[in-house]
Amino acid sequence: MEERVLKISSMILMTVIVTAIIVLGQFSIINKRESKREQMSELQMLAYYTEQAEEEEHIAFRQQLRLEIPTGMKEEEIVIENNYVKQLITIRLPGVEKDYFYQHPLLGRSNHINDLYMENGVIEITMDAVYEVKSTVTEKYLYVDFLKPQQVYDKVVVVDAGHGGGAPGAIKQEIMEKDLNLAIVLKLKELLDKNDRNIGVYYTRTEDVNPTFEQRAQLGGKTEANLYVSVHNNSTTDGQMAPYNGTEVMYDEQKSEEGFSSKNFAQICLEEVTKTTGSKNNGVTHGHSIYIIRNNEVPTALIEVGFMTNQEELNKLKSEEYQQLAAQGIYQAILRALDEGY
Repeated sequence: MEERVLKISSMILMTVIVTAIIVLGQFSIINKRESKREQMSELQMLAYYTEQAEEEEHIAFRQQLRLEIPTGMKEEEIVIENNYVKQLITIRLPGVEKDYFYQHPLLGRSNHINDLYMENGVIEITMDAVYEVKSTVTEKYLYVDFLKPQQVYDKVVVVDAGHGGGAPGAIKQEIMEKDLNLAIVLKLKELLDKNDRNIGVYYTRTEDVNPTFEQRAQLGGKTEANLYVSVHNNSTTDGQMAPYNGTEVMYDEQKSEEGFSSKNFAQICLEEVTKTTGSKNNGVTHGHSIYIIRNNEVPTALIEVGFMTNQEELNKLKSEEYQQLAAQGIYQAILRALDEGY
């Protein structure tokens, strides 16, 4: 009897030991995976989980991301923001818990992702250039594709409203240049938005913020734009009121002046703006010393619409009617340049 009890006890003990070994082994595997996961960056995790999924599901991801969305979440609840100036794409899944992306990892590949951050229902994707986002929801998955602007638009233009935020530019009689520049650009935006041509327009700012010089200048190259226009207003060197007035346009004199050049585009802008506003034509001038001009990769014109240090011109510049005329001139210059082959 005792021998039988001992045998049963031994079998139970052996079973417990084997079970413990299996459980501990599983915990060890999990801990190793957890440790490995903690040591990986989000980009490495994307590659790691994608390789696993490709082996298990026998599929091949190319330039597309896939994310399993929470049960019950509707497509319209998913928010996707695209900050072109920073090349930052943000995907928000409201109400998602902190560890959701560990349990439902983001999958896919993109050679154009520079950085990736995922936490608390937010995915931040920093791209190497400007891309338009094409997203679709099929069954339980969100699919995200990245398209170059040229895959979406026939022509691409960048518009920069000079200064902004803590950089007011010239200030005369409590009027800030940054506000005049933005007012003209917003009126230009209205015209471009109504245009039925397939032109993609990217703005360095549409509100009172101040992107860095680097962010402003690189947007031309990051979008592979056909044209880049920067809108400013002028003042005398000493900032004193003076009779000097009129419009001038700056370009990079150290780049080729032939063909579809910055100089020729600057001339088009000068002609169209002075025609609509009736302002004095002060010609095109050298602008290589200006950061966003010399560091731009595409034909660039910096338009000084008028002199804030001329009382008559300042009165015009602060009026909506004159701002509209300036916007109309820039609008016509953009269309003319594109029609001429830029």
